[in-house]
Amino acid sequence: MILNSVSVDCVIFGFDKSGLRVLLNQIDREALISSLPRQASSEQIKKLYEQHPMLTSEVYWSLFGSHVPEEQDLDEFAKELLFQATGLTNVFLQQIQAFGSMDRVPYTRVITIGFYALINPDYYNLKQSSLAKSLQWFNLNDMPSLCFDHDKIIEQALVKLRQEVMYHPVGFHLLPEKFTLTEIQSLYEVILNKKMDTRNFRKKLAKMKLLIDSGKKQQKVAHRAAKLYQFDILVYEKLKEEGLNFRIE
Repeated sequence: MILNSVSVDCVIFGFDKSGLRVLLNQIDREALISSLPRQASSEQIKKLYEQHPMLTSEVYWSLFGSHVPEEQDLDEFAKELLFQATGLTNVFLQQIQAFGSMDRVPYTRVITIGFYALINPDYYNLKQSSLAKSLQWFNLNDMPSLCFDHDKIIEQALVKLRQEVMYHPVGFHLLPEKFTLTEIQSLYEVILNKKMDTRNFRKKLAKMKLLIDSGKKQQKVAHRAAKLYQFDILVYEKLKEEGLNFRIE
């Protein structure tokens, strides 16, 4: 059974040289229709899917979301949605808030619980959902037409991410396993939308002792190759127990 009026929507953030991006999809109409007999718990659910903007227009894109099965916890269902969308497990995932505006879905009442996830687009090979006909990364500054209130969900996810990176090193989930100090600074500048003093930024990072010199340098770059670092999760967990304040600004 599926809950008619409760859904989950996941904002999947990625980061590269072009900036912060969001992974969106378009639904395959035939695949969705063929899955409805198994999914639908009522005529209301069928009506909801049949009137979904992506099934009536080629313009709209969507976050990864669905109605919540009656027998599943919200967090577990969000992880399942993330796996269906990307093929990934053990990904940073955090709840944003509930979105319950009366008119967020114009033809029925649906409350959605928003989540956001952080992955590195270049580090993973994403798996396309069986219901998606298109899967694409979009820069936050160049978004397509979105379904329902998905623009507001993305805005709140960004607010939550900005709050989180100020005190916890979640931004490292957006980087590859090995990265340069410049890449870290660029990431935080993009997320916080502000320029940082390079000397002070690196001084704070060094003081926290959260980075390990990998002993390797960049390859095939036109400029002088920079050192590559790794994040030391064991040191972070130890410092967190002792009261670490990850104030990076």
